[in-house]
Amino acid sequence: MAVALRYIQEDMEAEDIVNESFVKVFRKLNAFSFHEEEEILEKTFKSWIARITVNTSIDKLRAKKEIESIDDVSDKELVHHAVMVSTKLEEQDILKLLYELPEIQRSIFNLYEIEGYSHEEIGKLLDVPESTSRTYLTRAKSKLRKLYMDQVSELQNIHHS
Repeated sequence: MAVALRYIQEDMEAEDIVNESFVKVFRKLNAFSFHEEEEILEKTFKSWIARITVNTSIDKLRAKKEIESIDDVSDKELVHHAVMVSTKLEEQDILKLLYELPEIQRSIFNLYEIEGYSHEEIGKLLDVPESTSRTYLTRAKSKLRKLYMDQVSELQNIHHS
């Protein structure tokens, strides 16, 4: 469910993805290569299920066809920035920030930063040019940075009041 919620904000829709993912897991179980060592088996099995859930989430997003057309992007927007995340932020706070991103930006951020996909792989998954993936990732990081700084400022104002 946590994997689906990184892509889909609505609980009911995320539950549908989880259910659909488990149906796929059961259908493809014979394709999974089982390892004799229990610890390795558990890690690889969880990873395999997560990968299926990511792909199911992306399929759902692709079916929605909510990918906006990209407008002209300046070179300044393409500069790579690191997102600074404070350890004070809880998982729910981070999810709230992610949900404030447009769906396409959130998906690309998740795929690249969390799932480890390359821009080329993301482009193929979402049927967008690689440059679009890079641009949306840059925009997502920029917006997350701003949202984070706004949240920090808001917390500082509350503490000073």
